[in-house]
Amino acid sequence: MVDPDVEVGAITAGDDGGGASDRRGRGVFAAVILLLLFLCAVTAITQTYLTLGDERVVRSVAENIECLQCHRELIPDFSRDWVHNPFMAENCTTCHTPHGKIETTTVFEGLTQAWNRIRTLVEWLPLKIVLDVFGTDEKVADSEGGDVKSSTTKEIKDRESHLVLDGRELCWMCHGDLGWRRNVEYSHSPFTTGLCTDCHDPHASDFPSILQVDIQELCIRCHPIGKELNRLQAHAPVEGLHCTNCHDPHGSRHKGILVDSQRNLCFTCHPSVARLSRMGVQHGPFLNDACTDCHEPHGSDYVPLLRARQPSLCYRCHPAIAVDFKKPSHHPVGTLSLNCSSCHDPHATPYGGLLYSEGNDICYDCHASAIRASYDKSQHVRTPCWGCHTPHGSDFGPLLKAAQPTVCFRCHTRSYYDDRSAGYPNHPVRPVYYDVHSNKALTCTTSCHSPHGTEYTKMLQHYNAPLDGNCLICHAVVPGRVVGVDF
Repeated sequence: MVDPDVEVGAITAGDDGGGASDRRGRGVFAAVILLLLFLCAVTAITQTYLTLGDERVVRSVAENIECLQCHRELIPDFSRDWVHNPFMAENCTTCHTPHGKIETTTVFEGLTQAWNRIRTLVEWLPLKIVLDVFGTDEKVADSEGGDVKSSTTKEIKDRESHLVLDGRELCWMCHGDLGWRRNVEYSHSPFTTGLCTDCHDPHASDFPSILQVDIQELCIRCHPIGKELNRLQAHAPVEGLHCTNCHDPHGSRHKGILVDSQRNLCFTCHPSVARLSRMGVQHGPFLNDACTDCHEPHGSDYVPLLRARQPSLCYRCHPAIAVDFKKPSHHPVGTLSLNCSSCHDPHATPYGGLLYSEGNDICYDCHASAIRASYDKSQHVRTPCWGCHTPHGSDFGPLLKAAQPTVCFRCHTRSYYDDRSAGYPNHPVRPVYYDVHSNKALTCTTSCHSPHGTEYTKMLQHYNAPLDGNCLICHAVVPGRVVGVDF
């Protein structure tokens, strides 16, 4: 009698049992395995039910029992607030390949056992000789006496599981509707490179969209903004770490991965600025969707979130204006009392030059008490302030567009005031003459006229015309000394 031998290998689909007893043995063995699996399932479900008390969790665990036998650490994930659909649907193999192998043990007896021993002895011979002399395994297996005594199988999970696709492509199986964002001009790097799990948990999470952590903490892992938050003023969404209020986490057609154009996005929280978009005169950056040309989107040391202090910020685009403010006579811009935005709206207005008002009103905001009452009653009332003055800076004080009396001759014909015409000697008003009353070079406004108006006729400073009082200021005869000029 030949002793039984044991061979480990795979069962062929066509193998038959040796007898009724063998079939009964295999049936008993299979029943025992099923019973053990059932007991494991009952234990896991009962434990989870008692711990979590969630019907949904119990159902999920029951349907995932095959995977959860080894991955029991995942059981609590079913009760979290946000669960990935494939995970909740117990379709682990949607993303993962099944792992493990089945080892089959087969016991032979009779001629098959003898054949296996002989084959082992002649393995050193050339393969052709062995096949010619002894035939193939299939022939021996079918020969009389080559029966299978028993066969058992055992599942061994000793092989790693893998994703069914490359990690950079796997998510697109279900989330293909996001694919178009990969081709937009501006996209988030983790999204473009397929590193979805940098932000999302593939199974379950306590945070919306199955994020790894709270959205208010997630972005600052890769984008530290402590520097911006520590500035004098922080943008409210940034201070609250509400990054996705402005930025799309995947991709956008707008620079900075913004959820909308800069204008539309800013208008969402700044409706008072939005209404200015209907104004006739708009600032270039405001009109051309470039809010961040002037404003820092996260934080700034210059209110309101400016990129630099005024007027330096304005000089970046208006260098010629910077030159004007370096001239001898200029408005005190850049001080606490006056800045560019004191006269100009940085967004839009109905008036030219982005001024807050039209006509002389913009000047009266600062000069009303000294000038407005007399100027509005003067003969110059139809002449705007900038007819004589430049608003920024000039080589001639006070902010005149030209020196005296040249600035006056733009409107007043010179031949009537500074030349001899038709034999009539006109009064000289050239600086080559000297005003003995004001101790200055003689001009139209030294002692005779006030350009902003007076209570006297012809805008004279001291007396109504044609009285001689104004003339006698310089030409009076004072006993004991000579005063004025003798003609």
